[in-house]
Amino acid sequence: MAHQATLNHDPGATVTEVFDEIGGLGNSLVTLGTLQARLAAEDCRESARRALPALITVAILVPLSFASVTVGLVGTAYWVATSWALSPSRAFLIVAAAGLAVSGLLTIVAFSRLPQSFESFRRTREELERNIAWLRTVLAHSGR
Repeated sequence: MAHQATLNHDPGATVTEVFDEIGGLGNSLVTLGTLQARLAAEDCRESARRALPALITVAILVPLSFASVTVGLVGTAYWVATSWALSPSRAFLIVAAAGLAVSGLLTIVAFSRLPQSFESFRRTREELERNIAWLRTVLAHSGR
C-alpha cells in the first residue's frame, strides 16, 4: 500500500481539479475491480483443476457402483431371507435400510472433503478485503 492514491481536498480547488480527483479515484476503482475479477477467475480455474480428477473418478465409478450395489443388495437380501427364515419382502426392507444408513454416512464424509477443492478462493477473499480497506482509507482521508 506504499503507492496509495489520496484525495486531498483543497477548499480553493477548482471544479476541474475536483473532477480530476474523482476521475482518478474512479480509474483506481475500475483497475481494482478488473484485477479482482482476474484473481477470481484464476482461483476458479485452479479450483476446477483440483476438482477435475475427483469428478472424473466419480463419473466413472458411479455407474459401476450403482450396478454393483444393486446386485449386492439383492444377493444380501436373499441371503438374509434364507439365513433368518424371513419372507423375501422383509429381508429386502432390512437390507435397504442398512444400505441407506451406510450411503448416508459415506455421503456426509464425501461432502465434508469437497470444500478443500475451493481453498484457493481464500486469496480472492483476502485481496478483496485489502481493496475494500484501501478504498475506505482513501474515502476517509479525502475530505482532509
